[in-house]
Amino acid sequence: MLKLKIRQGVVLAGLFALAACGGAGSGGGNGSTAVATSPDATAKISAYTEAYNGLIDTFGLPRTAEDYRKENIASRSPSDDISISQGWIETAQGKLKTARALPGALGALDVKAEALETALTNLLARLGPLYSYYNTKAYRADALKRGKEEDAAMTAEFDAALKAMEDFNTALVQQRRAGADAELAKLKSAGDTVGYNNKLAMQQAEELVSLFNKPEDLKDAAIFAKGDVIAGSLEKLLAEQQKAIAEAKSKATEPVQKSQLGVYGLVGDMLGTMIGQYRQLKQSHSGNDMNSMVDSYNRVVGMANDIN
Repeated sequence: MLKLKIRQGVVLAGLFALAACGGAGSGGGNGSTAVATSPDATAKISAYTEAYNGLIDTFGLPRTAEDYRKENIASRSPSDDISISQGWIETAQGKLKTARALPGALGALDVKAEALETALTNLLARLGPLYSYYNTKAYRADALKRGKEEDAAMTAEFDAALKAMEDFNTALVQQRRAGADAELAKLKSAGDTVGYNNKLAMQQAEELVSLFNKPEDLKDAAIFAKGDVIAGSLEKLLAEQQKAIAEAKSKATEPVQKSQLGVYGLVGDMLGTMIGQYRQLKQSHSGNDMNSMVDSYNRVVGMANDIN
């Protein structure tokens, strides 16, 4: 599945790298989601986000689990060269623990965070000693006996942690979207057309990229039908945003305002590029073209996050 990196706008990286994990469009989950309006709640969501980013990063949980499975311990021999990784899971777990300790009650999200931290603790308790076992080649001394005895349990710990991460991601996305909807209402009420359009465009871009959660989605006509609707809506919104930015620039008097409007314009340009890449993907059904679309989305989220 697409590996999700959620900031204050979702960043996606690594096409189909995360097996059995819900994407940014995932619904469901237990418990209610309250709109985070206090500074404490906002800070806690950001901290949770940072922890999640680390957990699904290059050497995070999905990659570490995938690398372990590829070793196929059950079929290996003591004479084989076997190695496993601990990845960056412990660092991400530390960030998650720090985030949980922050003030601000977030209901279901806090519950899922606690469950994820517990799953990671259990995972690391088994993974650390096994890493040493393979790293020191101790498996050659016991004819791989311990490795094979613990293989099923190690795989189960990875599966449990991945499921806990999926549940946490769902709760985190729901919490962030509740806040985004509140922010959209606030921007609209304030008459900030440029800000409103930008926020809405980022949401639509997220929905477009998040349609593709597994390789077979790249050839699914029903998914592309949904994508066409989103892409068409986003394209219309970007045309409206160009007019809104031009009007705002004609009224802007401060250099800071003009600079910010310039960034809004760059965000719109990159989103336009992303729409073009989506249409290319529709023709090619290529994973490489999907990655190009994801890369553009990553960059545009970085731009949007830089707008003060």
